[in-house]
Amino acid sequence: MVSFLTIIPIIGIVGTSFYMYYNGVELYEPILLISLWFFTGMGITMGYHRLFAHKSYRTNTILEWILMIFGSIALENTILKWSSDHRRHHSLSDTDDDPYTIKKGFWHAHIGWILKNTDPEKEKISGVKDLEKKSAVIFQNKYYYHIAFVGGFLIPLAIGFYYNRPIGGLLWGTFLRITLVHHATFFINSLCHYSGKRTYDVNSTSRDSWLVSLFTFGEGYHNYHHKFPSDYRNGIKWYAYDPSKWLIKVFSYLKITSNLIMTNDYQILQSRFEVISNTITEKVKKSNKNYLIARKMDLEILKNSANDLISKIKNLELPKNKINAQINSESVINYKKKMIKVLADLDSISKSLSYS
Repeated sequence: MVSFLTIIPIIGIVGTSFYMYYNGVELYEPILLISLWFFTGMGITMGYHRLFAHKSYRTNTILEWILMIFGSIALENTILKWSSDHRRHHSLSDTDDDPYTIKKGFWHAHIGWILKNTDPEKEKISGVKDLEKKSAVIFQNKYYYHIAFVGGFLIPLAIGFYYNRPIGGLLWGTFLRITLVHHATFFINSLCHYSGKRTYDVNSTSRDSWLVSLFTFGEGYHNYHHKFPSDYRNGIKWYAYDPSKWLIKVFSYLKITSNLIMTNDYQILQSRFEVISNTITEKVKKSNKNYLIARKMDLEILKNSANDLISKIKNLELPKNKINAQINSESVINYKKKMIKVLADLDSISKSLSYS
Protein backbone atom coordinates (compact mmCIF):
# COMPACT_ATOMS: atom_id res chain seq x y z
CA MET A 1 0.00 0.00 0.00
CA VAL A 2 2.86 2.38 0.83
CA SER A 3 4.51 1.57 -2.50
CA PHE A 4 1.24 1.98 -4.41
CA LEU A 5 0.34 5.33 -2.84
CA THR A 6 3.90 6.58 -3.40
CA ILE A 7 4.55 5.36 -6.94
CA ILE A 8 1.17 6.38 -8.39
CA PRO A 9 1.56 10.13 -7.57
CA ILE A 10 5.22 10.18 -8.65
CA ILE A 11 4.40 8.66 -12.04
CA GLY A 12 1.21 10.73 -12.28
CA ILE A 13 2.80 14.11 -11.57
CA VAL A 14 6.49 13.75 -12.47
CA GLY A 15 5.96 11.27 -15.29
CA THR A 16 3.19 13.29 -16.93
CA SER A 17 5.26 16.48 -16.62
CA PHE A 18 8.26 14.92 -18.38
CA TYR A 19 6.02 13.39 -21.04
CA MET A 20 4.42 16.77 -21.71
CA TYR A 21 7.83 18.45 -21.91
CA TYR A 22 9.21 16.02 -24.49
CA ASN A 23 6.05 15.07 -26.37
CA GLY A 24 3.63 17.94 -25.90
CA VAL A 25 -0.08 17.50 -25.16
CA GLU A 26 -2.81 16.12 -27.39
CA LEU A 27 -6.33 17.42 -26.72
CA TYR A 28 -7.69 13.95 -26.00
CA GLU A 29 -5.36 13.57 -22.99
CA PRO A 30 -6.77 16.32 -20.70
CA ILE A 31 -10.26 15.39 -21.94
CA LEU A 32 -9.58 11.78 -20.92
CA LEU A 33 -8.31 12.96 -17.52
CA ILE A 34 -11.31 15.21 -16.81
CA SER A 35 -13.85 12.65 -18.08
CA LEU A 36 -12.48 9.78 -16.00
CA TRP A 37 -11.99 12.07 -13.01
CA PHE A 38 -15.66 13.06 -13.21
CA PHE A 39 -17.05 9.55 -13.71
CA THR A 40 -14.86 7.84 -11.10
CA GLY A 41 -15.30 10.75 -8.69
CA MET A 42 -19.08 10.49 -9.04
CA GLY A 43 -18.74 6.76 -8.48
CA ILE A 44 -17.36 7.63 -5.04
CA THR A 45 -19.51 10.64 -4.11
CA MET A 46 -22.84 9.67 -5.64
CA GLY A 47 -22.28 5.93 -5.28
CA TYR A 48 -20.00 4.81 -2.45
CA HIS A 49 -20.82 7.80 -0.24
CA ARG A 50 -24.40 8.96 -0.64
CA LEU A 51 -26.02 5.80 -2.00
CA PHE A 52 -24.24 2.92 -0.29
CA ALA A 53 -22.70 4.37 2.91
CA HIS A 54 -25.55 6.73 3.87
CA LYS A 55 -28.50 5.38 1.87
CA SER A 56 -29.63 8.96 1.32
CA TYR A 57 -31.58 7.93 -1.76
CA ARG A 58 -32.67 4.79 -3.58
CA THR A 59 -32.13 3.73 -7.15
CA ASN A 60 -32.46 0.76 -9.49
CA THR A 61 -30.00 -2.12 -9.87
CA ILE A 62 -28.65 -0.78 -13.17
CA LEU A 63 -27.45 2.52 -11.65
CA GLU A 64 -26.04 0.64 -8.65
CA TRP A 65 -23.89 -1.40 -11.05
CA ILE A 66 -22.79 1.65 -13.01
CA LEU A 67 -21.76 3.50 -9.82
CA MET A 68 -20.04 0.35 -8.53
CA ILE A 69 -17.96 0.10 -11.71
CA PHE A 70 -16.97 3.78 -11.68
CA GLY A 71 -16.19 3.60 -7.95
CA SER A 72 -14.01 0.53 -8.50
CA ILE A 73 -11.98 2.36 -11.15
CA ALA A 74 -11.30 5.10 -8.58
CA LEU A 75 -9.30 2.49 -6.63
CA GLU A 76 -10.53 3.47 -3.16
CA ASN A 77 -11.28 -0.11 -2.06
CA THR A 78 -14.55 -2.04 -2.20
CA ILE A 79 -17.97 -0.65 -1.34
CA LEU A 80 -18.13 -2.79 1.81
CA LYS A 81 -14.73 -1.69 3.14
CA TRP A 82 -15.24 1.97 2.17
CA SER A 83 -18.74 2.10 3.70
CA SER A 84 -17.64 0.26 6.84
CA ASP A 85 -14.84 2.77 7.48
CA HIS A 86 -17.04 5.73 6.65
CA ARG A 87 -19.94 4.68 8.87
CA ARG A 88 -17.45 4.16 11.70
CA HIS A 89 -16.04 7.64 10.98
CA HIS A 90 -19.49 9.17 11.53
CA SER A 91 -20.57 7.10 14.53
CA LEU A 92 -17.22 7.54 16.32
CA SER A 93 -16.28 10.95 14.91
CA ASP A 94 -13.40 12.78 16.62
CA THR A 95 -12.54 9.83 18.87
CA ASP A 96 -9.55 7.47 18.80
CA ASP A 97 -11.78 4.84 17.18
CA ASP A 98 -12.58 7.12 14.25
CA PRO A 99 -10.44 5.59 11.42
CA TYR A 100 -9.36 8.95 10.02
CA THR A 101 -9.73 11.21 13.03
CA ILE A 102 -8.17 14.67 12.75
CA LYS A 103 -7.29 14.39 16.45
CA LYS A 104 -4.22 12.39 15.42
CA GLY A 105 -3.04 15.10 13.06
CA PHE A 106 -3.55 16.37 9.53
CA TRP A 107 -1.30 13.73 7.94
CA HIS A 108 -3.05 10.88 9.73
CA ALA A 109 -6.48 12.09 8.58
CA HIS A 110 -5.26 12.66 5.03
CA ILE A 111 -3.42 9.44 4.24
CA GLY A 112 -1.58 8.18 7.32
CA TRP A 113 -4.53 6.11 8.52
CA ILE A 114 -4.26 3.99 5.36
CA LEU A 115 -0.52 3.45 5.72
CA LYS A 116 -0.26 2.82 9.45
CA ASN A 117 -0.49 -0.60 11.05
CA THR A 118 -3.88 -0.79 12.75
CA ASP A 119 -5.41 -3.19 15.26
CA PRO A 120 -6.97 -5.96 13.09
CA GLU A 121 -10.19 -5.69 15.10
CA LYS A 122 -10.56 -2.07 14.02
CA GLU A 123 -9.84 -3.04 10.41
CA LYS A 124 -12.67 -5.55 10.21
CA ILE A 125 -15.57 -4.80 7.90
CA SER A 126 -18.65 -4.27 10.06
CA GLY A 127 -22.01 -2.52 10.12
CA VAL A 128 -22.73 -3.11 6.43
CA LYS A 129 -24.99 -6.17 6.47
CA ASP A 130 -27.60 -4.17 4.55
CA LEU A 131 -25.22 -3.93 1.57
CA GLU A 132 -23.98 -7.51 1.41
CA LYS A 133 -26.94 -8.89 -0.55
CA LYS A 134 -26.80 -6.37 -3.38
CA SER A 135 -25.77 -7.99 -6.67
CA ALA A 136 -23.39 -5.16 -7.58
CA VAL A 137 -21.62 -5.48 -4.22
CA ILE A 138 -21.38 -9.29 -4.44
CA PHE A 139 -19.88 -9.06 -7.94
CA GLN A 140 -17.43 -6.35 -6.90
CA ASN A 141 -16.16 -8.39 -3.96
CA LYS A 142 -15.20 -11.18 -6.39
CA TYR A 143 -13.80 -9.08 -9.22
CA TYR A 144 -12.76 -5.74 -7.72
CA TYR A 145 -9.20 -5.75 -9.06
CA HIS A 146 -10.32 -7.08 -12.44
CA ILE A 147 -12.79 -4.19 -12.84
CA ALA A 148 -10.19 -1.65 -11.68
CA PHE A 149 -7.55 -3.07 -14.06
CA VAL A 150 -9.78 -3.15 -17.14
CA GLY A 151 -11.48 0.21 -16.52
CA GLY A 152 -8.58 2.07 -14.99
CA PHE A 153 -5.64 0.69 -16.97
CA LEU A 154 -6.60 -1.10 -20.17
CA ILE A 155 -9.24 1.38 -21.39
CA PRO A 156 -6.99 4.51 -21.06
CA LEU A 157 -4.17 2.50 -22.68
CA ALA A 158 -6.43 1.44 -25.56
CA ILE A 159 -7.59 5.04 -26.08
CA GLY A 160 -3.94 6.10 -26.11
CA PHE A 161 -3.14 3.48 -28.76
CA TYR A 162 -6.01 4.81 -30.88
CA TYR A 163 -4.27 8.22 -30.93
CA ASN A 164 -0.81 6.60 -31.32
CA ARG A 165 0.14 7.90 -27.86
CA PRO A 166 -0.41 4.91 -25.49
CA ILE A 167 1.93 6.31 -22.82
CA GLY A 168 0.02 9.59 -22.84
CA GLY A 169 -3.30 7.79 -22.38
CA LEU A 170 -1.87 5.81 -19.49
CA LEU A 171 -0.24 8.79 -17.76
CA TRP A 172 -3.23 11.15 -18.06
CA GLY A 173 -6.07 8.63 -17.79
CA THR A 174 -4.62 6.34 -15.13
CA PHE A 175 -1.76 7.65 -13.02
CA LEU A 176 -2.54 11.38 -12.91
CA ARG A 177 -6.28 10.76 -12.69
CA ILE A 178 -5.93 8.30 -9.78
CA THR A 179 -3.63 10.76 -7.99
CA LEU A 180 -6.15 13.60 -8.28
CA VAL A 181 -9.17 11.47 -7.33
CA HIS A 182 -7.39 10.00 -4.31
CA HIS A 183 -6.07 13.21 -2.84
CA ALA A 184 -9.26 15.13 -3.53
CA THR A 185 -11.06 12.49 -1.45
CA PHE A 186 -8.33 12.52 1.20
CA PHE A 187 -8.67 16.31 1.57
CA ILE A 188 -12.27 15.80 2.74
CA ASN A 189 -10.95 13.80 5.68
CA SER A 190 -8.06 16.17 6.41
CA LEU A 191 -8.60 19.75 5.18
CA CYS A 192 -12.37 19.66 5.79
CA HIS A 193 -11.66 18.76 9.41
CA TYR A 194 -8.94 21.38 9.73
CA SER A 195 -9.92 24.63 8.00
CA GLY A 196 -13.22 26.25 7.02
CA LYS A 197 -16.54 27.33 8.48
CA ARG A 198 -18.57 25.47 11.10
CA THR A 199 -21.98 26.82 10.19
CA TYR A 200 -24.16 24.03 11.59
CA ASP A 201 -22.20 22.42 14.42
CA VAL A 202 -19.39 24.09 16.38
CA ASN A 203 -18.79 20.94 18.44
CA SER A 204 -17.62 18.98 15.40
CA THR A 205 -14.17 19.29 13.82
CA SER A 206 -15.83 19.03 10.38
CA ARG A 207 -15.85 22.23 8.33
CA ASP A 208 -17.35 23.55 5.11
CA SER A 209 -14.99 24.31 2.22
CA TRP A 210 -16.38 25.43 -1.13
CA LEU A 211 -12.87 25.04 -2.57
CA VAL A 212 -12.70 21.32 -1.76
CA SER A 213 -16.20 20.94 -3.23
CA LEU A 214 -14.88 22.01 -6.63
CA PHE A 215 -12.59 18.98 -6.73
CA THR A 216 -14.90 16.47 -5.04
CA PHE A 217 -18.20 17.14 -6.81
CA GLY A 218 -19.89 18.76 -3.81
CA GLU A 219 -18.39 16.88 -0.89
CA GLY A 220 -16.64 19.88 0.63
CA TYR A 221 -19.67 21.11 2.61
CA HIS A 222 -18.55 18.79 5.34
CA ASN A 223 -19.85 20.51 8.47
CA TYR A 224 -23.37 20.30 7.09
CA HIS A 225 -22.81 16.68 6.12
CA HIS A 226 -21.64 15.68 9.60
CA LYS A 227 -24.62 17.42 11.17
CA PHE A 228 -27.11 15.86 8.75
CA PRO A 229 -25.36 12.79 7.25
CA SER A 230 -28.49 11.23 5.75
CA ASP A 231 -29.30 14.22 3.54
CA TYR A 232 -28.71 13.47 -0.16
CA ARG A 233 -27.34 17.02 -0.50
CA ASN A 234 -24.11 18.39 0.88
CA GLY A 235 -24.38 21.89 -0.52
CA ILE A 236 -27.93 22.95 0.34
CA LYS A 237 -27.85 26.44 -1.21
CA TRP A 238 -29.10 26.46 -4.79
CA TYR A 239 -25.79 27.95 -5.95
CA ALA A 240 -23.60 25.57 -3.94
CA TYR A 241 -21.44 23.51 -6.30
CA ASP A 242 -22.76 20.00 -5.74
CA PRO A 243 -23.15 18.10 -9.05
CA SER A 244 -23.85 14.89 -7.13
CA LYS A 245 -26.95 16.56 -5.66
CA TRP A 246 -28.01 17.94 -9.03
CA LEU A 247 -27.65 14.59 -10.80
CA ILE A 248 -29.53 12.68 -8.08
CA LYS A 249 -32.34 15.24 -8.30
CA VAL A 250 -32.51 15.15 -12.12
CA PHE A 251 -32.61 11.35 -12.01
CA SER A 252 -35.55 11.54 -9.58
CA TYR A 253 -37.58 13.38 -12.26
CA LEU A 254 -36.77 10.50 -14.62
CA LYS A 255 -37.83 7.95 -11.95
CA ILE A 256 -34.29 6.56 -11.77
CA THR A 257 -33.78 7.68 -8.16
CA SER A 258 -36.35 7.92 -5.37
CA ASN A 259 -36.79 8.41 -1.62
CA LEU A 260 -34.38 11.36 -1.57
CA ILE A 261 -33.77 12.22 2.08
CA MET A 262 -33.87 15.94 2.87
CA THR A 263 -33.40 17.55 6.27
CA ASN A 264 -36.37 19.61 7.45
CA ASP A 265 -35.95 23.37 7.09
CA TYR A 266 -36.58 24.01 10.78
CA GLN A 267 -33.72 21.67 11.74
CA ILE A 268 -31.29 23.46 9.43
CA LEU A 269 -32.36 26.89 10.66
CA GLN A 270 -32.28 25.74 14.27
CA SER A 271 -28.70 24.49 13.83
CA ARG A 272 -27.60 27.78 12.32
CA PHE A 273 -29.33 29.67 15.15
CA GLU A 274 -27.66 27.53 17.83
CA VAL A 275 -24.22 28.06 16.29
CA ILE A 276 -24.62 31.85 16.12
CA SER A 277 -26.21 31.95 19.58
CA ASN A 278 -23.39 29.89 21.14
CA THR A 279 -20.81 32.06 19.38
CA ILE A 280 -22.43 35.19 20.80
CA THR A 281 -22.51 33.67 24.28
CA GLU A 282 -18.75 33.01 24.12
CA LYS A 283 -17.99 36.50 22.81
CA VAL A 284 -20.20 38.14 25.45
CA LYS A 285 -17.83 36.87 28.13
CA LYS A 286 -14.99 38.87 26.57
CA SER A 287 -16.91 41.94 25.43
CA ASN A 288 -17.22 45.49 26.72
CA LYS A 289 -19.98 45.66 29.37
CA ASN A 290 -21.30 49.06 28.27
CA TYR A 291 -21.67 47.79 24.71
CA LEU A 292 -23.53 44.70 25.94
CA ILE A 293 -26.02 46.77 27.95
CA ALA A 294 -26.87 48.68 24.78
CA ARG A 295 -27.36 45.49 22.72
CA LYS A 296 -28.82 43.20 25.38
CA MET A 297 -32.44 43.95 24.53
CA ASP A 298 -31.77 43.55 20.80
CA LEU A 299 -30.25 40.15 21.47
CA GLU A 300 -33.19 38.99 23.58
CA ILE A 301 -35.73 40.15 20.99
CA LEU A 302 -33.87 38.47 18.13
CA LYS A 303 -33.41 35.19 20.03
CA ASN A 304 -37.09 35.06 21.01
CA SER A 305 -38.07 35.84 17.44
CA ALA A 306 -35.82 33.05 16.14
CA ASN A 307 -37.26 30.49 18.54
CA ASP A 308 -40.80 31.54 17.60
CA LEU A 309 -40.14 31.28 13.87
CA ILE A 310 -38.45 27.88 14.20
CA SER A 311 -41.44 26.62 16.19
CA LYS A 312 -43.89 27.88 13.55
CA ILE A 313 -41.97 26.27 10.70
CA LYS A 314 -41.71 23.01 12.63
CA ASN A 315 -45.44 22.87 13.38
CA LEU A 316 -46.54 23.51 9.81
CA GLU A 317 -47.24 20.02 8.58
CA LEU A 318 -48.38 19.58 5.00
CA PRO A 319 -52.00 18.31 5.12
CA LYS A 320 -53.71 16.19 2.51
CA ASN A 321 -55.90 19.07 1.43
CA LYS A 322 -54.06 20.67 -1.50
CA ILE A 323 -55.44 24.17 -0.84
CA ASN A 324 -54.24 24.11 2.76
CA ALA A 325 -50.95 22.57 1.62
CA GLN A 326 -50.39 25.54 -0.68
CA ILE A 327 -51.23 28.00 2.11
CA ASN A 328 -48.83 26.22 4.50
CA SER A 329 -46.10 26.14 1.87
CA GLU A 330 -46.38 29.89 1.35
CA SER A 331 -46.33 30.42 5.13
CA VAL A 332 -43.15 28.36 5.47
CA ILE A 333 -41.48 30.44 2.76
CA ASN A 334 -42.45 33.66 4.54
CA TYR A 335 -41.28 32.37 7.92
CA LYS A 336 -37.98 31.23 6.38
CA LYS A 337 -37.37 34.67 4.90
CA LYS A 338 -38.00 36.26 8.30
CA MET A 339 -35.76 33.71 9.99
CA ILE A 340 -32.93 34.36 7.56
CA LYS A 341 -33.23 38.08 8.33
CA VAL A 342 -33.09 37.36 12.08
CA LEU A 343 -30.02 35.16 11.62
CA ALA A 344 -28.33 37.90 9.59
CA ASP A 345 -29.03 40.43 12.37
CA LEU A 346 -27.69 38.04 15.01
CA ASP A 347 -24.61 37.38 12.91
CA SER A 348 -24.07 41.13 12.59
CA ILE A 349 -24.15 41.50 16.38
CA SER A 350 -21.79 38.55 16.70
CA LYS A 351 -19.27 40.24 14.39
CA SER A 352 -19.61 43.57 16.18
CA LEU A 353 -18.90 41.85 19.53
CA SER A 354 -15.49 40.90 18.17
CA TYR A 355 -14.53 44.57 18.11
CA SER A 356 -16.35 45.79 21.25
